[in-house]
Amino acid sequence: MKHKFIIILNLLLGAALLGVVTLHPYTVSAETAEIETDSDDLEGVEYDKADQNGVLLDIDIVPDEYDRKHYDAALNTVYLEDTDDSQQVLSLYTDSSPDTDKLTWNADEEKGILTLVFPNTYNAVGEQIHALTNSTYVKTISVTSDSNNTTVTVTYQPECMISVETEDVGFSIIFSKSSYSLRIRLPEGVTMEQIIDTDYYYNHKFVLQIPGMHKSLYDQYPIIRKNPVITGVKVTQSGSNTKITVSTSKLQGYKYTRQGDYLFVTIDRPRKIYKNIVVLDAGHGGKDFGATNRGSKEKAINFKIIYTLARKYFDSPSSSVKAYWSRYNDKFISLSERARFAAEVDADLFVSLHMNSASNRSANGMEVYYAKSNNRVTDTGLSSQKLARKMHNRLENNLTIPSRGVKKAEFYVLRHNTVPSILIELGFISGNRDYNKITSPAYQKKTAQNIYEGIADIFKAYPTGR
Repeated sequence: MKHKFIIILNLLLGAALLGVVTLHPYTVSAETAEIETDSDDLEGVEYDKADQNGVLLDIDIVPDEYDRKHYDAALNTVYLEDTDDSQQVLSLYTDSSPDTDKLTWNADEEKGILTLVFPNTYNAVGEQIHALTNSTYVKTISVTSDSNNTTVTVTYQPECMISVETEDVGFSIIFSKSSYSLRIRLPEGVTMEQIIDTDYYYNHKFVLQIPGMHKSLYDQYPIIRKNPVITGVKVTQSGSNTKITVSTSKLQGYKYTRQGDYLFVTIDRPRKIYKNIVVLDAGHGGKDFGATNRGSKEKAINFKIIYTLARKYFDSPSSSVKAYWSRYNDKFISLSERARFAAEVDADLFVSLHMNSASNRSANGMEVYYAKSNNRVTDTGLSSQKLARKMHNRLENNLTIPSRGVKKAEFYVLRHNTVPSILIELGFISGNRDYNKITSPAYQKKTAQNIYEGIADIFKAYPTGR
C-alpha cells in the first residue's frame, strides 16, 4: 500500500556520500535543544525577528566576481520563512545548478543538527551566524567556508519532521510539525523496500519486519511512542529477521515514512490514513457451509477467491486500495457483524462474494445484487446500483461466464450497510457448466484479479477526495 511520498533527506545523498566538513560555533543539548555557547561564541551572532510577512531571515546577494575555474557555483541566497500551513521553509540557492551527487547532508535527528556541505562552492553571502528568536522549528543558521566548500549548519527542534524539495538552483528544506506515533531507528543499510508490514487488524496489531538481527540496536535506541492508542511495542527476532509488533487499543490504520536514520510511523483511524477503503466479505464460514456440490463447499470457494487470492493484489505495494476482510479464516461470522464491520473500519465500499445454487443443473451464470433500501448517492456520486453495474460489466467482459444481470434484493448485508454495497453470485456451484469454472484455480485467480481491478477503477471514477 502506497501513499504520497516526499523526497526525504537521505535520498538526496546519492550512491556515495563525501565526508562532512563541519564548523560548529556551538553545541546542542539533546535534552533541551537549547543552544549552549561560550561567551566568545556569541561574538558576531545576529538575532533575527520575523517581519509581518513571516520572513525570519532574508539574505540575497549578487555574487562578486569569483574564480569560476576553481568554484562550480556560489551560494547567494539563504531565506527562511513561515508558511500558511504552519511550516518553515529554508531556501538555499546558488547562482548555477549545484552538483547534487556531491552535496553532503548530515542530519543528527537526536540532537536536531543538520549540516549541508556545498562542494566547490563560493560563499557569496559571507560568514554568517543567526539565532532565530521568533522561530518555531529552526533555532540557528550558520554559514561557514574554506578554500573549496561552503557549509550551512542548522539547529532545529528535534521533534519536527524534515523534507526536501529540489529546485534548479538549490533546495528548499521544509520543517513541519511532527505527527508521528512511533519513531524507530533503522539499522544501517536497510531500505524502505526491504521492510515488510503485515496488518493483523482483527487483533488490533500490526508487524513491521526488518531484515537482520537487530534486537540489540533497539536496546540501545529504544522505540519512541507518542500515541496513547498504542498499548504495546514488542521487538523479537525470528529467523534472520527482526519483528516489531505494535498493539493498539482499537482497530487503527498505519503508514510509515523514512527520514534519515529513522522510520516514522503514523497511527490513526483508517479514514485518516487510507485514501480508499473496501470491506471484502467471503460469504458463509465455519458451521455455515453455504451451498455444496461434489464435495466442494461454497464457503471455501468464496474464501479462497476473495481472501487468499485477492490479498496478493490488495496488499501489494502498488495497491491504491486498503482492504479489510470480514473474515480471515474459516469462522462463522453473523450477518449483523459483517454489515457492522464496514462502519468500524471507515469503509467506502462493501463487496460480498457468494456462489449460487439451484435444483436444476442447467441454471448457470453470474449475477450482481444491490439493495434498493441502500442506494443513496454518496458525496462522491457513487451508489450501490452504480457499483453493481460497474462490477457486473467488468466480470462479464473479462470472465467466460454467462451473465444473468444486475438485480435488486434486500439481503441483510446490503440493506443494513452504511456504504454502497453489492453481493456477487459468481456462478452456480450446482451448475453443469459453472461448477468446473468456479472450482478451477486459474479461473479463481482471474476472478480475484478482476475484483481488485474493478474496485480500483471504481475509486478512480469516484474518488473519495481524501
